[in-house]
Amino acid sequence: MSYRLASVEELPRSSDALVTLVHPQSAVDIVKRILNPHAVTDTPIENLDPRQKPSRLIEQLAQGEQILFDASGASPGVFLNRRPESGSTVANLPPRLAQALDDHWEGRTSSGIGGAPLQGDSLAPAAEPAYKAPPPQNTPTESGQRTLDLLYRWPDGSGVAGAPFAVTGLNDFRSGTLDDQGQAQVTGLLDPVVDVRFGDPAPAGSIALLRQQLQAQLDAMVSRERREAARLDASTADLPLTFNAGVHVVFGLKGLWESAVGFVHTAAAVGNLTPMQQFRHALKAAWDATLDGSDQAWVNDFKQRFDEANKAALVEALGFDPADIRWEDLTEAYEITALLLDDPESRDMLGRFAVEFAQVQDSTEISFSAGGLGFDVVLGILLAAATGGAGAVASAPRYLKKLAPLAAPLRNLAKRLKIARQTRYHYSVATDGRCESVCRPRPEGPELKERSLASRRLIVNSLEDAVTALKAARQRLLAQGGFTPKYTQEELLQLAQEGLDNDRFIVRLVETHHVDGYKKPEGAMAGTLGRPGADGTVRYWSTTLDQIEPSDTCPKLIAEQLGIEYKPDANYKLAIIDREAAIKQADARTIIPTFDNLKAFAREKLDGYTELDGLLDEVMTPEYQAKYEALVKDMRDDEWSSPRVRRRHLKNRGLNSDEINAFEIRLRIQRDTGANEHFLGNGLTKHTAFSSDNRVYGALETLTYEKNPKTFDYMTNSGKGGNDAYVELVDLVPIDFGA
Repeated sequence: MSYRLASVEELPRSSDALVTLVHPQSAVDIVKRILNPHAVTDTPIENLDPRQKPSRLIEQLAQGEQILFDASGASPGVFLNRRPESGSTVANLPPRLAQALDDHWEGRTSSGIGGAPLQGDSLAPAAEPAYKAPPPQNTPTESGQRTLDLLYRWPDGSGVAGAPFAVTGLNDFRSGTLDDQGQAQVTGLLDPVVDVRFGDPAPAGSIALLRQQLQAQLDAMVSRERREAARLDASTADLPLTFNAGVHVVFGLKGLWESAVGFVHTAAAVGNLTPMQQFRHALKAAWDATLDGSDQAWVNDFKQRFDEANKAALVEALGFDPADIRWEDLTEAYEITALLLDDPESRDMLGRFAVEFAQVQDSTEISFSAGGLGFDVVLGILLAAATGGAGAVASAPRYLKKLAPLAAPLRNLAKRLKIARQTRYHYSVATDGRCESVCRPRPEGPELKERSLASRRLIVNSLEDAVTALKAARQRLLAQGGFTPKYTQEELLQLAQEGLDNDRFIVRLVETHHVDGYKKPEGAMAGTLGRPGADGTVRYWSTTLDQIEPSDTCPKLIAEQLGIEYKPDANYKLAIIDREAAIKQADARTIIPTFDNLKAFAREKLDGYTELDGLLDEVMTPEYQAKYEALVKDMRDDEWSSPRVRRRHLKNRGLNSDEINAFEIRLRIQRDTGANEHFLGNGLTKHTAFSSDNRVYGALETLTYEKNPKTFDYMTNSGKGGNDAYVELVDLVPIDFGA
């Protein structure tokens, strides 16, 4: 809670701020409780003069000379509805306060120009639609025969079904629940005036206690992380300070999962967040469309926007069993998230924790965890907890495992915040009439932050930092317990379209014996980055350092990501190539091999293609690629090697002369560039571990042409590195994850 004292002459100019004005009777109770030396509370009261006698302050509050504002709006106010208008105040207000309110609406103040605005102008929650209560019935009624009709409704007019209520007078106390129309009739009342409560009782101080409990758990979690970070930092003490500062581009508070795929874990959904994006947008759209309606209205709207097929895709992407998540779990998780992020104190508390949590991580992890605890994180914690099993948590990223214990205190705090939001009090209500109230609308749905490509980009400026980045990647990979892709399928396609302007370093997976060269002695380092052609040029396929980072230095993971066969008995090295230096030293050109880029490359760099424009355009298309893959599928070795045998084979397959000529051009492209029957033409490789039944992209691929290739001895400065080297060879060691 956040309370503010003010003189009655200092009413805020903004009428909306008046909705946080506490009823004098409640103000007396609140201040008594806070000032009680035996009470366990640290709730502050702004503008409270510590020299003032408590008894005098209480008297001033009761008489309306001093007024109290409640930032949460949970304390009983002085208005019959959420629009502070003349004529809508409750009865029996102290004359001093009633006069001040009248002066406010008529534009008069003690100074004649309007009082100084109270800082509490920002305390006012969103105003709700006004309603007009019917005039009270003045027909005299005998004692014990009085009746009060109750109506509690949502801003859209529908009733708050099943809400509890309480009617309290000097001689009466009645409680119960409203019907499905949000109505009830209380009969046999003795008192002519009663107090009415709609909604659950809101015990004083309970929100503060729940926040204290949550804060204690957050502090304990940060302490544990600090101890773990100290242990991990000892193992990375040899990393350069430039790297420890974080080698990834981080733009402000991006959220704990901005640098990773987040929820996605299962092979079927690897790198594809489409189900999660659909889920988020369906949730927010349904929530926003029903802000003024009942809880059931929002659930029904969400079901219509997000059917069972979408739900199955979502839980598959999350790595949860579809049977483990109910509609109620999905909607409850979003509601809790919305309530917490709408409450300033809760949001600030979680934000401070997220920053502290990031700061105490191992220094090589900072760039992966920097940011605020936003929508995805809170929602993810709650969804994981909703499954109720360790298996669900085990399939989620490591940060979710660490944060999972927060689910219970977050849920408890949100439940109490909802009570504060929905409980309404009305004082001195005349019986033999009707008491009508409007429930506050739900808070606005959390803003959905799109994933940022830039925040996950690996930006290094030297071969030394490139090697260090891969060392840190291995630590993260071991902590995760397996490969987690950095980019979604859609993001990979976007990167292929953007080009290589942001990628200085490319990498190539090579078997160790290729480094020395064909039939050369061990240690000769006479090999080149690709097999030299008849004209002495070299062409080789590779990818960027940024793309290969999630696979660190594990050759099996790298091979799977690049879509090539992994040989368990082979020894591998990773060649990290400074592309800018290679242009100068080897007259190299690197492209992303899409259909269009490869056609342009062939016409510019390869002999004999300039006169083949028509056939080149015909065979470099997705449609012909599928035909080509089918034609070469069952070709024998002699059919590959002999044009005459191959031509007879193609005739037997039903091809005519023009079709055979087109095939020969496509085969020539494969031999000249390496674009084989598995070439996708969109600049991406096919992930071999996840593409048995459906096509899943692994990484961006690059094709490099070196007109003046150099040996590994030259490129690495005889293996000594330094300023004269533009290639670094890294030994690759497989990781056994026990699977």
